[in-house]
Amino acid sequence: MTDLDIWVRRGCATVVAAVAGYASYEHQREFALHGGADPTGASLWPLSVDGLLVLATVGLLMPNRQGNLRARCAVRLAFFLGIAVSMAANVAAAPTLAWQPALVAGWPPVALLLAVALLARGNLT
Repeated sequence: MTDLDIWVRRGCATVVAAVAGYASYEHQREFALHGGADPTGASLWPLSVDGLLVLATVGLLMPNRQGNLRARCAVRLAFFLGIAVSMAANVAAAPTLAWQPALVAGWPPVALLLAVALLARGNLT
């Protein structure tokens, strides 16, 4: 695999993550507003979910140098909990719970999960 190939794969994963983050932000903000958050809190709420996902993603992508099983489990838990909350908020913000709006709203966290899984497994590095 060439350096160009690696950078193209990483670039594509970054684009997927950026698009997923943008779409997810709007859905989560709407969810927070309907959940009783004030406008400022609703604007910040998605950052707590996505911020947790960014931190956990960095932890998943770091090489396992120390072998600390407890820390690795905490990182995985944070990532999957963040994905679960993001998925719930995204789907709940769908205009209706028909399959098409739910699929459109629920796709961003799934895309992020898959992009990170590919990066973490080394398929894109």
